[in-house]
Amino acid sequence: MYSNDSRSNAATSTTTCLDAHLVACPPKLRRALVDAGFNNVHDVCHLSAMDLARELGTTPEEAQQVIDLAKTKAVGAYLGNSVTFRTALELFENPCERIPLGIPRLDAALGGGISAGQVTEICGPPGAGKTQISMLLSVTAIAGGGSTRDSAAGRASCSDRGVLYIDTEGSFVPERVEEIARGVLGSEAATRQLLSQIQYVRVHSQVEQLALVSDLASHLERNRNIKLVVLDSVAFHMRSGATSTSGDKLDFSKRQHSLANMFHLLTKLAVENKCCVWVTNHITVRKAEGGDGAKVVPALGDLWAHVPAERFFVWNTDDFRGLLLHKSPSSPQVLVDLNRETGLFA
Repeated sequence: MYSNDSRSNAATSTTTCLDAHLVACPPKLRRALVDAGFNNVHDVCHLSAMDLARELGTTPEEAQQVIDLAKTKAVGAYLGNSVTFRTALELFENPCERIPLGIPRLDAALGGGISAGQVTEICGPPGAGKTQISMLLSVTAIAGGGSTRDSAAGRASCSDRGVLYIDTEGSFVPERVEEIARGVLGSEAATRQLLSQIQYVRVHSQVEQLALVSDLASHLERNRNIKLVVLDSVAFHMRSGATSTSGDKLDFSKRQHSLANMFHLLTKLAVENKCCVWVTNHITVRKAEGGDGAKVVPALGDLWAHVPAERFFVWNTDDFRGLLLHKSPSSPQVLVDLNRETGLFA
């Protein structure tokens, strides 16, 4: 039997793990939410009652009670924040900061480069050039983001922007970044300065990736100069399916929960920190509607498909390496020949 103090401590322990908005759930459901790893309203809003019931070990009716509460609290929490209304003229005169890709025709089409405050995706097959372009972007984010040339001293200098490069596949090559930076800046001192402004972290598992994404907001709070976050790649660990602490593969609904939470955090990070989140992704083949033929689509399914505001496809053949701006709210589709327009693949 628990003493009153023990019961109180247990209840307090359960409550402190939860978003304040979910504490209103009955004690049984609070405990089930914590045990299943659901901590905030955004974790449950996207689930159906049947899926959440399986996760919590409750009835669909009880799960629906949690979902209804979460949706109500999520809306209330949003409306309770300081909401700022702006005119279209203010938005026009104060556009989002853009980071140049270093590919002139695409930068021109995008109004200066990829936009802060959103997630941008580049996808393609292995070896097509996703990482090469990501390393180029990391350089131009610093060298092209307000870089100046000291004409008196004849030296190039960098902006104060920082980059966080998250490497899930082990494909980041510092020597290649140094080579690209030296080609852009033309100065050894400026190149070394640029390299010092790129933070790098290697992620070895899905658990590490999810934990790191969850902590990114606090990391950017401590490093306010970071204006570009590169996740290369978003799919490598996630496509293998989630695993529990015992090593067993988690069911589909738990994997979807993990993915949805990560996607929400990446989008929120871009918006709240006014930074660019650039992710590389694999591709897969999906059967076309009607059953005739197939089409190439980004990995991670429909849950991910609508997250990026802009999407690029890159591919290569024996004599052509193309980069297609496939989706953008500000530009029609644009195709460039990377072999002609950059020196990356010479």
